[in-house]
Amino acid sequence: MPLLRGLCRCSFVCRGMMQPAINHSWISKLTKNDLHQLIEEVKTGNRDAVSKAALFVAHESFGLWHNRARAKLCRHFKNHPPAEVEEQNRMIAAIIQRLIDGCFSEQFMDQLSMTVRLDPKQMQVSAIAALTSPKAYVRRYAERTLHIINASSKVQPNR
Repeated sequence: MPLLRGLCRCSFVCRGMMQPAINHSWISKLTKNDLHQLIEEVKTGNRDAVSKAALFVAHESFGLWHNRARAKLCRHFKNHPPAEVEEQNRMIAAIIQRLIDGCFSEQFMDQLSMTVRLDPKQMQVSAIAALTSPKAYVRRYAERTLHIINASSKVQPNR
């Protein structure tokens, strides 16, 4: 299937697989301006905004600028993770599932990079599992992720 603008390679499969059990329909309705505002509020430390942003990162959505916003939030959360471990775990699980399923689109490395920082051991196990994927692009991302993990472990051996 060709890569459709703004959608992942397996968008129709992802839409069915990645839908959350809880209704978070507000996520798909976020506009570019809403996302800019959310990002700015997250940067100020607004607790409600951080919770909404963590939900946004964890749930699949295909709106205009959603992948770009997800990448920006992941770059922020990489160095300033949500205080709630549950929020971190929700994001980590969603990103790992995207890697394993191959359901991701542009700027996915920002998501992987955040996940490597928040939980390098779980990400390493998942990347090793993704190396066996029949999808070549998934194996490439898994290799890149393992390269990041190996490089960071050489810099900081206590991780």
